[in-house]
Amino acid sequence: MAEPRAQKKRRRGALRAPLTFIIVCAALLFGMSVFFRVSSIEVTGNSYYTEEEIILASGIEEGDNLFFLNKSSAAARMYSKLPYLTDVSITRVLPNKLVIDIIESAAIAYVTSESGLWAIDSSCKLLSTIEQSEASSLIEIRSLTPIAPETGEVIAPGDAESPKVTYLADILAAIEDNNMQGDIEWIDMSDISNPSFYYLDRFTVRLGYDEELEYKFLKLLAAVNELAAGDRGTLDLSIDKRVHLTYD
Repeated sequence: MAEPRAQKKRRRGALRAPLTFIIVCAALLFGMSVFFRVSSIEVTGNSYYTEEEIILASGIEEGDNLFFLNKSSAAARMYSKLPYLTDVSITRVLPNKLVIDIIESAAIAYVTSESGLWAIDSSCKLLSTIEQSEASSLIEIRSLTPIAPETGEVIAPGDAESPKVTYLADILAAIEDNNMQGDIEWIDMSDISNPSFYYLDRFTVRLGYDEELEYKFLKLLAAVNELAAGDRGTLDLSIDKRVHLTYD
């Protein structure tokens, strides 16, 4: 028996649909590959690195396809080559622009190793070697020596000393959060159960264990605000998280 005409049309339609879909997809891919090419790269948020350094480190060039470039790989290249970067965001702006928005680390302190002085950020990441003249504006970290330091890596002082790095990062973050960077001369990590730092050229501050640091720093700032300008001594928060002052 001959196949009904309507049934034949349905079968032809069913065959055409996948083919049409494939053709449309191919046309879209062709259009994307031909027309959406990078002709402008904008960098925002940079201060330590130049725009040219950031673009070069990304590996992205004008003429690259806007849709086919791998943003994750580009960001990874930047992180590996530019240690002061802490965050990278890459955005496509149609039809042909790319925006690279970055956040840079700020050197807050320095450590001493056999290879010299190293600037670190608040996460204890080694940023770069520095001269003594550059170290004068940073906090000196005592009793914590990196072994085989490498740019972009967190301080590695050996397994026995690694808890010091964790505690130091917490201290530096608290200092940064309270904008105290310029008021602290050194931090001594020799006793991990009770590290200390020299504050305002007047006070040795003892912190005790690594707990409730945010609260301890708030108590410290409040206590110092109530002291006379000529007061000097040791401010001890290691006893009961309250501030105990011993005058010099």
